[in-house]
Amino acid sequence: MPKDERPKYQTDKDEEQIYGMPKDDFGPSGREVITEKDVLVKEIRTPKRQAISRPEDEIESIKRVTPEIIGGLFERVKFLEERIAEIKSAMEERKSLHADMMADIEDDIKEKKSIESRLTDIDEKRNFKLDISLLRRDKRNELVRFWKDMLELRTEFKELMERHEIESKVMRIFRQLDTGTGRK
Repeated sequence: MPKDERPKYQTDKDEEQIYGMPKDDFGPSGREVITEKDVLVKEIRTPKRQAISRPEDEIESIKRVTPEIIGGLFERVKFLEERIAEIKSAMEERKSLHADMMADIEDDIKEKKSIESRLTDIDEKRNFKLDISLLRRDKRNELVRFWKDMLELRTEFKELMERHEIESKVMRIFRQLDTGTGRK
């Protein structure tokens, strides 16, 4: 049996002589023993980057309030025609914006899929798949917002068209009465 060559300390005085400090300097509970388990640190892998939520989630669809039409009959018809032109323009702008946003999101999805297919790190792949799913969610949300906005605009457009038709009929009646009485 091999002999243990490590020194054996019998008393606290022997330890004080070797280390040059009294026993009380080790801490309030006496000498603390540090084991190998205390020193070992497990490797913790953190993802290099994590997907972040998009701030677009807080965007709500437009809420339009039709202004009251006041003034004379001829002024109201002119105002309604201007509002109808504005609504048509807003509908076209929203369609254009929707097409641009959908194309951008689709381009981003294709780019992320391309990069993801070349990755080997599983954490990075997971993050890219998460990004792709978030982009798809954004695409669905944009589609829903687009149709909500278009519904609002179309509803207002129809209301304005109905009011314009009524006001135009009333205006024609007054013109006929005005021209009819002017001949006599």
